[in-house]
Amino acid sequence: MTLHLESRSDLAAPAPAPARKPFWRRPWVGPLAVLVIYYLYTQSKPFVGVPESRAPLQPHDNFPLYYPVLIVHMISATIAMLAVVPQVWPWLRIHHPKVHRVCGRVYLLGSLVAVAAGLVVIWWAPKSGKIGALCLLLVWGSTSAIAYHAARRRNYAKHRQFMLYSFAIAMNNLWAAFGLLALVKLRIPIDPVYQPEASRWIPWVGNLMLVQWWLYRTARPAEVRSQR
Repeated sequence: MTLHLESRSDLAAPAPAPARKPFWRRPWVGPLAVLVIYYLYTQSKPFVGVPESRAPLQPHDNFPLYYPVLIVHMISATIAMLAVVPQVWPWLRIHHPKVHRVCGRVYLLGSLVAVAAGLVVIWWAPKSGKIGALCLLLVWGSTSAIAYHAARRRNYAKHRQFMLYSFAIAMNNLWAAFGLLALVKLRIPIDPVYQPEASRWIPWVGNLMLVQWWLYRTARPAEVRSQR
């Protein structure tokens, strides 16, 4: 029997340096955080230090608690949007898991309070866009709760999947606002009849489709087969 031994020079050869990632795979959490902070600033500015009579409110059927509940919804949704950005940062999850868990609990609390307050708000809001907003809130609360439950059961694959779904819905208003701004800047006409419903459906459904594509794109072959 002949044994083929590697030479000492081969054993001592250094490992090849990892290939440099292309620019489209560089971290995107920083730009996302900037966009989220800018969006929250522009959306909350008309309500800060302004009495209810001067706030930009939709018509509601003489519901005295409409404005306070709306403020609760906005504050809790703001907390959720700020907390979800570090949640989807892989470096933080790997190197600081305790911070990741704390941010996750803050996000869960903010999203569930925002959902509860939002359900009250849309009950008294105008009919246009109400169905889309209702589905958005129910799916947001459900995906957030499922993601948390999966983490408690240590099913981290399921936790990642539903956390990304929840993240997609949390970013709904962000893309809707910038999309509407782009349409206005490009002077593309917007139908006032279909715009409320379209703005309530397209952003979050489109985000979910992108997330599902990403999950399939990054899944291992065995994981893809198990999802079919």
